[in-house]
Amino acid sequence: MSIALAVLAIALFGAGLTVRLRGGLRIACALLFGLGAWSAAYAAAVLLFGGGPRVLLAKDAALVLLGTVLARLGEQRSPALSREVNGVHQRPPPWLWIFFAASCALVAAAVVEHTLRFPDGGYDAWMIWNTRARFLSRAADFHAAFSPRLLFWLHQDYPWLVPGAVAQIFLLGRTEALALPALLSLSFAALALAVLTLSVARLRGLTWGLLAGLVLATTPCFATFSANQQSDVPLAAFLVLCVALLTLALEEGRADLLAPAGFAAGLGAWTKNEGLLYLGCLGAALLWRERKVRPVAVFFLGALPLLALLAGFKLGLKPPNDFVLFTTPQGLLARALSPARWGELVLLVLRRIVYFQDFALWVVAELLLLALVLRKLPGSVAGTALLLACVAYAPIYVLQPHPVEWIYRTSVDRLFIQLWPAAILATLLPLAKATARAGATART
Repeated sequence: MSIALAVLAIALFGAGLTVRLRGGLRIACALLFGLGAWSAAYAAAVLLFGGGPRVLLAKDAALVLLGTVLARLGEQRSPALSREVNGVHQRPPPWLWIFFAASCALVAAAVVEHTLRFPDGGYDAWMIWNTRARFLSRAADFHAAFSPRLLFWLHQDYPWLVPGAVAQIFLLGRTEALALPALLSLSFAALALAVLTLSVARLRGLTWGLLAGLVLATTPCFATFSANQQSDVPLAAFLVLCVALLTLALEEGRADLLAPAGFAAGLGAWTKNEGLLYLGCLGAALLWRERKVRPVAVFFLGALPLLALLAGFKLGLKPPNDFVLFTTPQGLLARALSPARWGELVLLVLRRIVYFQDFALWVVAELLLLALVLRKLPGSVAGTALLLACVAYAPIYVLQPHPVEWIYRTSVDRLFIQLWPAAILATLLPLAKATARAGATART
């Protein structure tokens, strides 16, 4: 009974938030919203009431009820987005379908093969994310999962959307089988790919949607991180979901999608600390591009429940943070004024741009496309937000207390995969418009 109720909670709450969408895009967005909300509601229940079996059943029942209400309200206010795709009707060539299907199959095979060889996932999976899930599912007192007595490498201050979902799966299945977090990780990867492909197809046509999915599927580290069971791919999924909904809202005049976009960004903030940065950058970019307060207010209103949850966790439990543990005002100032640290960061970035093993030269292609084809600063909310995030990481790398080279080498690939699906969407949309204009000019 509890498993059935959990499935209903995920499906109906996601359906309630996506009532304005249709077709495959709605299904992908609904599942992603549902999984995220299911985990966030678990965290809220644990923090407020201790998370006993009856509490978790009541939490799932509340999600079912809330999702049903949201669906009814959404259907009454205005019609959903139509199936038509901005007047774009071009038929994708057969070779594109073949390459897209083959790439998706290859990603799935790589994830399965890597999981069979390393069923515990990557280093951070068993060190942080799945370890926290086991604490949450086993311990009589959930505070043990965030104890300051734990080694600081366990990052007790990290948000716990992924551990919350894994812990619930452990409890529902009454087993801690290694296949369960692996399947969850694969689900987030599939949903990230689906949201990217279907949203670009909605905005620019199926050919461009398949191209977007092909770019992500042929990025080597996408398969690697999907198999590693870490929080970077789920964060990437919520970020591209937010960017897709924001773009739909702005391009098609659907202000009703601003709050769901904010909720998606809030789920990203509850997935990993970097998500809070992306939320702030998206809000700043929206204000800069739209020059209106109301859209920004609605966007942050959608994120408010997750921001409240994050504040309750950080301020209520006060988990230790390694930046604070190893930082003094004098040390912070010394790092900020150190030319060596800034110079080292510049060299590391230049060296990492060409990194075939993880990026397959996609970063080089992105930079060349921006410089030679688009040839201007980002003109969209999505592009501006991603640029702000990249700029913000420079002082973060310099000011953090660890050696720059070590922290950069161990984190930059994760930041890349977090941003990459949203960057693909933000890049291909203006490219599609530029290509259409060039084609129209050539015909005339």
